[in-house]
Amino acid sequence: MSPEPPDASTVSGHLQGLARRIRNLRERRGLTQEDFAARCGISVSFASLLERGERSPSYETLLQVAAALQLPLWELLRLEDTQDAGVHRLEAFVRGRGLARVDVDRLLSVAEVMFNAPTRATEDIQAVRPEPARCGEPGCEKPLLARGLCAAHYHRERRRKAASPGTGGT
Repeated sequence: MSPEPPDASTVSGHLQGLARRIRNLRERRGLTQEDFAARCGISVSFASLLERGERSPSYETLLQVAAALQLPLWELLRLEDTQDAGVHRLEAFVRGRGLARVDVDRLLSVAEVMFNAPTRATEDIQAVRPEPARCGEPGCEKPLLARGLCAAHYHRERRRKAASPGTGGT
């Protein structure tokens, strides 16, 4: 069984989405319609028709539009909204540096920490990090200094031993 062809309303909806996307991307790059049209090698009136969704671009025109907007063609044709403005910049960063999957995971962990969103990576780190040892004196929760005691109790114990007869002052 072959898939059913999309109906006219679906095609029109995709064309309108592409038109909005082209316009938003052009505006985000600070290009006038005239500059954009010149970069694409099309007329200003055709650029306007594309941005209004009144003309369906050819494959060649899509390639020219993508090049003018400095995007890969697939990025131009994505169905998602254009509000994810920086996604292509992040992808270009990752691809430009040839980052491996482990590097991308590290980058995402840093970003998630920066933006305060807990991740599995940060949860794993927190799970591995041991709880700091606490003072052995009853009721004292201060961190250890030495010999199972916090700084205050350790020095108090040393002074007590130094003052006791027969300990030799040590």
